[in-house]
Amino acid sequence: MPQCFFIEPTLGELQLLPEDKTHHLVHVLKMQAGEPVRLHDGQNRWAMATLELLGKKRVSARLTSAWQAVTTEPERQVTVFQALPKTGDKVEQVLQHGTELGAAGFVLFASERAQARLEERDRIERKVARWEELIRNAAEQSGRGVLPPVTYTRSLDEALAHAVGVALLLEESGQHLPPDLGNTVSVFVGPESGFTAAEKKQILAVGAQAVSLGPRTLRTETAALATLAKLL
Repeated sequence: MPQCFFIEPTLGELQLLPEDKTHHLVHVLKMQAGEPVRLHDGQNRWAMATLELLGKKRVSARLTSAWQAVTTEPERQVTVFQALPKTGDKVEQVLQHGTELGAAGFVLFASERAQARLEERDRIERKVARWEELIRNAAEQSGRGVLPPVTYTRSLDEALAHAVGVALLLEESGQHLPPDLGNTVSVFVGPESGFTAAEKKQILAVGAQAVSLGPRTLRTETAALATLAKLL
């Protein structure tokens, strides 16, 4: 499969690739003019193109096919609500591999047992930009049709406001995953030490179902991915 890039499409055959992809494309991938690439518009469409101009700052490609629908997106939309773990690498694992597995989006939030808050506005913006870059790279690698959005909220209260469809709370003592959950699901995953009793009560109060992934205890970064694999 040709290298995939997400772009903001313009009218006409000639399309510009993102500026931040130039170094990687020219110096890491060693791609040259005339090579085929697959362009995605982030709106579930793709088209084939041929690299045309490889400059120091921008790379252009000429369309060689019409835009057509991407067929890799899952029918079920699963959003991961992940309590921020104590270390950033675990968050990045969830975002990267969750995107590859087909997550519809991510909501990250601080919880009582993992006070990993990003209070300063500039720090939040830097983190979100980093997370979006990880998601974009994973989406390009896996051939996604859309870029899953990532949202940071300062509390569980704020996170709950984003929940849609059937809400699931991952809990060791919960029931097995129901067979028919519909096509819109929100999955709440606790931090390393789990949600507090008060937090569980709060999530269940909005109509969430407590569900278990089995008899084994999973790491927080593994739990979200295992759920996505089961649901998608």
